Formats: sequence, structure tokens, C-alpha cells
Amino acid sequence: MDDQIEAEIRKDLVSIKTFDENKDGVLDDIEIKNAVSKAKLWASESASDKIEWLYFGSDKAVGPLSWKEILEVHKKYPEVFITKDKIDKSETNKRINWLPANIILNVTSILAEDQS
Repeated sequence: MDDQIEAEIRKDLVSIKTFDENKDGVLDDIEIKNAVSKAKLWASESASDKIEWLYFGSDKAVGPLSWKEILEVHKKYPEVFITKDKIDKSETNKRINWLPANIILNVTSILAEDQS
């Protein structure tokens, strides 16, 4: 299952550039594994009704929203990036990871297939 998720993420490494922890412009295997882990976590949490999702719109984070609301945004903007990372304006050095909503949707399907 992790291999399927990693293959999904590797389709467009540019879209996960926020996982480039050492900021060298290249995603190494560890950084990709971190993206896989976060994608799995977020996909598994997407069934929750909690209002804790953010999307990136007009140069800033918008939210928090529920997953259902994120799906509505995704319908209008299929290329939308989302996060569940907490954004605290006082933590200017904290790295926020963003993933395309499409990745989370695809990983959700992979996880569902694995459980059937």
C-alpha cells in the first residue's frame, strides 16, 4: 500500500515541494516518505467531521473547514492545496506542509481498497 501511495506522490514531486525540509530543491527518499506518511494520516482523518482543514487560496491559508467543505472547494478548484498543519503566526520558522487535495482523495481510495 505504501508503494502505491508513494507512486501517486511521485507523479508530481513539484506539488509536494513543502516537504523539502533541507531546502536543497531536491526531494530525497526521506522527504518523500514523510509526504507518504502525512498523506496516509490525512486520508485516514478525512472521514472525521472535525473542522480542522485549511486550503491555500489567494496567497494565504483559508479555514478551518470540515472535510466536506474542502470537497466543495475542490470541486470548484481541482488543483487546490490543503493542510491540517496548525498555522501559528508567531511561529515564522515552522514549515507548513501542503498537499494537493487530489493526492488525499487518491490515497483515501487506496486505503479503502486495502481494507476490502
